[in-house]
Amino acid sequence: MIHPRFKTALCLSAALLLPIAAAQSAVSVSAAVSAALSNNADVKTALANADKANAAAKSALADPSTLVAARLAAQNSVTLAQAQLRGARLSTLQGTINAYTALLEAQENVELQTLQTQVDSKAVQVAQVKLKVGNATSLDVQNAQTTLSGSQQDLADARAQVNLASAKLGSLTGLGGVRAAQPVSAPKLSASLTTLQKNLGGLSSVVGAAGDVAEAQLAVKLADNDFTPARTLQDARTALANAGRSLDSAEKTASQTLASAYQSAQSAAELLRVAGSREAAAQNTYTRDAARLRSGTISAVELQSSQLALKKAQYARLQAQDNVLEALASLSVAAGQNLTGVGGNL
Repeated sequence: MIHPRFKTALCLSAALLLPIAAAQSAVSVSAAVSAALSNNADVKTALANADKANAAAKSALADPSTLVAARLAAQNSVTLAQAQLRGARLSTLQGTINAYTALLEAQENVELQTLQTQVDSKAVQVAQVKLKVGNATSLDVQNAQTTLSGSQQDLADARAQVNLASAKLGSLTGLGGVRAAQPVSAPKLSASLTTLQKNLGGLSSVVGAAGDVAEAQLAVKLADNDFTPARTLQDARTALANAGRSLDSAEKTASQTLASAYQSAQSAAELLRVAGSREAAAQNTYTRDAARLRSGTISAVELQSSQLALKKAQYARLQAQDNVLEALASLSVAAGQNLTGVGGNL
């Protein structure tokens, strides 16, 4: 059971948050991602380009006069446009998730700073009472008031950050006055790095380079005969060698980027486990102190400090949890497939 005076403090904390909550409508991360995918200009452009490539390829393949090089180029254009569309969707997913977690943390920080302000306000009251009975100096009161002023400014800044984060998420989704509805539990990374590396051929950078190689190979094949000038064949082989090097570079860059993103995702998961352990320890301390308050061995002020420590641990765990989701979003972009558990198969 929580001490009555502590209940009053919690009610005050909730009351201070009401204006923010009332002014905004709650949205889930899934709804935010869905809205962003429909609203994003890059996705719309990529979709239009994919439709255009499909139409052009269909026309080229249906025309019996279309030569083999033009047919291959049309097919490669379709494959590349599809890869670019998938990349645009994954980038939008990442941007939306980052904006959502930023808003979520900003909202939680308001609660944290509200409680911090209450604790510091009580510290001023305690210092003033001690001063009256000669158990503190005027400097102690001044220091407590300075600390409170800093906390009040931090609270004002935290509220401003909520508005900024909400506006950013709103611009991505096309939704007005949004508020993050709830924390997001990211799925466990089950795919191995080796498995993900085998599927890098779907990235637009690799697809484009592979398409250039295929077209260069065809050019060499078409020029390798008795009726084509030797110079033309030599140029075609040079173009093929250059395309091969570009493809090799694209594959290596994609592999390195993926490996780095994979390591970051693993590190984020480990840090989440640490943050969870610290939150559990803070929860145990708070539970113990609540029992001590009931038995009369500590004051309500001490319990409030314990609750503040728990709130800080909860905030740290939320940040670690968000970092996992953000790392998975970054890994999704690097891998060319959605690994976040949000937004479905893009």
